[in-house]
Amino acid sequence: MSRQNHLPGLTQVALKKLGHNVREIGVRILPNGVREDFDRVVHVPREDIHVEIIGEIQGAFGAGIIAKLHRYTFPSGVVYEEYLQCAPWHSGPHFFLALRRPSGKFLKTTLWPRSETGMSEDMNNCGAYEDLSHSNS
Repeated sequence: MSRQNHLPGLTQVALKKLGHNVREIGVRILPNGVREDFDRVVHVPREDIHVEIIGEIQGAFGAGIIAKLHRYTFPSGVVYEEYLQCAPWHSGPHFFLALRRPSGKFLKTTLWPRSETGMSEDMNNCGAYEDLSHSNS
């Protein structure tokens, strides 16, 4: 069994609040000149949302920074921030993200359920009460 970092990231509910999925089709040219076609679906924030980086997540096993944490400011003035909800360990850390207001109040609808995280009720949102991300903010 290999040990590695896993990044489930945000739930589909959280992603839907922030943007939409788009299809990307193109060609990647590798350093050796080999061309690779790609056809993928990626998530992009809505065009009217201001996005800024507020921190980072340090991976295990010397991986360094494996993800950035973002703040999303909507035209209405509403602000959501990504935070590390929990990071259970199973052959390496699994980094589950959720959204909260700058005041620290988390959006319950964006939390990963215990059935996905495998965490106990009291630990499923431990990131709301302590910084698990090694944030730069």
